[in-house]
Formats: sequence, C-alpha cells, structure tokens
Amino acid sequence: MKSLALVIGNSTYPNNDLINPINDAEDFANVLNRLGFVVRKNTDVPISDFDKLITSFGSDLNNFDVGLFYFAGHGLQIDEENFLTAVDTSFYDEGSAKYSSIPLNRILSYMYSANNNTNIIILDACRDNPFEKKWYRSLKHKGLAPIHAPKGTFIAFATSPGETASNGTGKNGLFTSALLKHIEDENIQIEELFKRVRNSVFALSTGKQTTWEHTSLTGNYVFNFGQLNFSPITPYSERVIIDKKFEILDDEDIDKIITGLKSHDWYSQNPAVNKIYHLNASQDKDKLFVMGRNILQAACGGSNAAIDFLRNIDKTVEKFNVNNENHVLNGILFEIYFNSDGKFREEDFKNCYYDDIVKLRKSRKYISSFDFINNQLKPYNDSLFFIPTNTASTVSLDLILSEQNNDKGRIEYKVDAIKHQGLDVLKKLKGSFFYGGDEDDIYYEPLLYSKLIQKLSNELVIPSDLLTINSTYSLNDDTKILFPYGFKIEK
Repeated sequence: MKSLALVIGNSTYPNNDLINPINDAEDFANVLNRLGFVVRKNTDVPISDFDKLITSFGSDLNNFDVGLFYFAGHGLQIDEENFLTAVDTSFYDEGSAKYSSIPLNRILSYMYSANNNTNIIILDACRDNPFEKKWYRSLKHKGLAPIHAPKGTFIAFATSPGETASNGTGKNGLFTSALLKHIEDENIQIEELFKRVRNSVFALSTGKQTTWEHTSLTGNYVFNFGQLNFSPITPYSERVIIDKKFEILDDEDIDKIITGLKSHDWYSQNPAVNKIYHLNASQDKDKLFVMGRNILQAACGGSNAAIDFLRNIDKTVEKFNVNNENHVLNGILFEIYFNSDGKFREEDFKNCYYDDIVKLRKSRKYISSFDFINNQLKPYNDSLFFIPTNTASTVSLDLILSEQNNDKGRIEYKVDAIKHQGLDVLKKLKGSFFYGGDEDDIYYEPLLYSKLIQKLSNELVIPSDLLTINSTYSLNDDTKILFPYGFKIEK
C-alpha cells in the first residue's frame, strides 16, 4: 500500500517562538519513514510555500492509497472555521489572520476529491494563541472548532474542540509525544491507537487535556502491521529461496526425490513422491524445504501421488516435525506465495489444495510453520485479504448485485461491485476488453453461485471455510451470477 505524508512543523512565530513543533515534525516524519511512507517534511513554512505544499500534496494523492497530513504549530478558528498558520501569518486582526493562513477545509477538499481510499489528518495545533488576545471575540474562540470528516477520512486533534493543549515540558509536545510512543504498536487499528494516545495525554496532563477524533473510515487501518520487525532473513539458503538456483549436488535419497519432483513428468514425479514415505526425517533443512516446494509444484501440475500427499497432509508431513520445526511444510507454504525467483507472486498464487494445507493452522503441532509464513508475508499484509495464522479470522465480502431478466424471462444477478470493509475491491484490468468490443464496454461471464464462491476463494487465497459472502438477495448454489470479464479483485 503506497502512502504519502505531508508533515509541517512551525515554531518561529513573530515574538512568540514555540518550543516543540519542529521537533515534533522531525520525529514524526522519521517514524513515518520507518513505517514505509513517502514523507515530505517541512519546518517554519511561510504562507507562499505552505500554499504550494498543500496544492502539490493534493494533486499527488491520486497516485497513493493513503494520504496523511500532520501539522504542529498555531491553529485558530475564525467564524467557526479552522485555519493553520504560517510563520509569516499576519495576526493583526481576524481578517488578516484568515487570509494569510491555510483553511483546514481546503486540505479536506483535496482529500475528498482524491482517488485514494484512506486519508488521515493529525493536528497538534490547539496551543494557546497569544495573538488572539487583542481580538474582541478571542475568549469565545479558543482552540479549534469541531469538524466532520468526509468519507474515508480520520481526523485527530490534540484536544477536544474549543480547548487548548499543553506545549509539553520536554522535546515534544504532550500530544505528539504520546503519539510517538504508541504509533509503532503492532497490529493496532487506528481507532485503538488514538484511544491509547488519549489515555496517555489525559494521565500526563492530570486530566486537563483530552484528545479528540472524528472518523468516517469504512475499512481498517493499521500503521504498523509488522513491517518494522520484518527481517528478510530466513533459516534457508538463497539457493532454495530462489528455487531456480537449486542444483542437485549429492546422490542421497532426498536428492533423487527432488530430481524426480522437478522433472515435470508424472512418470518420474509419482514414484518420487512415494519414496517420501520411506525417507528418514533427519535431513538437511534446505533439502526438506525445497522438497516441500516441489511437492506443491507437482500437485498443481497434476501428479496424482503429489495430490494424494496434500489431500492427506495432516498425516504425510507429521513425520517431518523435528524439534518443533517442519521444513517440508514451510516449503509448501512458501511456494504458495513466492515464485522461483523468491519474489512475492502478487497474483496467480499457487493455491491448489489450499484448504487442505491451511487447515493445519488449527493444530498446535505446526505453530512454527505458520509463524514462519506469517513473518515472510508481513511486508505484503496490505496486498492480501488473508494470511494463514493460528488465529486467522473470517474474511467478509459484500456482493453488490443488480437483478435482471434474461431473454428467456429468468432472473439473473449481475455483479456491480464487491466490497471489503466498505471499499470496492473489484477492479477493471487496464486495456481489457472482450473480443472486438470497446475497452469501456463490460461483458459478463455466467457462473453458478457455488462456482463464484470457489473463484473468490481461489483468487483471494482465502480458505473456503473462512470466506463469508453477504448479499441482499437470497442465493443458492445454482443461482446464475454474471461476473464481469477483465476484472479482478484486489485491495
């Protein structure tokens, strides 16, 4: 998932420098960099540059999945509208301040019109503003005004509306300090993250400051899904991670088995699989791993013996459990998601007999294998609908259908959208069209509902028992569904 962040910290105001915002912006930008964001960090920004930064950010959001705007500095409300100030904003009166600051609504407008799915605004901008004290309405307009987030947006304020925030006593402001403390918590939804921030701020301010959020997010969002702890190092050598580099160097039984599996010839593959049942479990881990990979390859290629091996996998791989590790199962799981170059497949996963393989996640005997594949898949968490873990939960898809009568007067259901966590994940492949049709035309493939479920399970690599399909229509296995050609499902 591609993420873009604009981070601004303004400290040097006329005769009223703020201690924390530059530190806040620099530290927050560093964290976002580690989390995989493309970060544009700017400090002590004049209004002319502020304007250009916002315009560029708004335009570039269309090329990213997630947009994040962070501001630390003076913020104010005028006529119940929020403004973010530049270091050369004129504070002579309300009018001067209004027209030399950036309206928060302008940033929201850019986010609302962008093609991305998720936008986040974080404002540490509710400090007591000494410039307002000479304004005749200043006492009624402390802090920032409440604001509603457009769909797909999360907004976080350092304080509740109309209140001001503590500058903090250390390097960072109180709010950003708490945010930095919690943002790297692993696998925490954004709503839970800011609840933790709120509890920390409330406690450290002795109850004087309460953070506030407004959200209209329709899906889940996690800052740290494990990418900070991911290590590309596996317990296996490069020659088996990059399977095409593997060469048979010995003449042991396992080497002969691997040779047979790699033959792409059923007459060699089937006897090779049958020899596995008599193989001593104490083998080189690299060879066990690559043997597992090639068992799956052979099964997907139609080897009956390899298919039987996977159909009975709960029994066939058990003998290779040694010291709480199962290198054969690790190889099978790895082959599902990674190609012969050792690269993530992204699509066309090798998911034949997937249900049989992944059901082993329920057994404590294979915890280490599912921990292994979970670790390998962490960098790709945002590309997958399901990762096979010991605690995997149901994946729910909403099938948006329209009812129509065919030329025989029978009811059919056309797929208009498929939604996951509120977002449409049915995407048209670029340049796709059917026969001689125009690229903008959509043609439909008739499928039985049971076949559609199987198609979704296979393409999304989700076990059928963990895939839930919701629809406003009552469907049975034999209901005819029209699925659009040239479309795929992706996050």
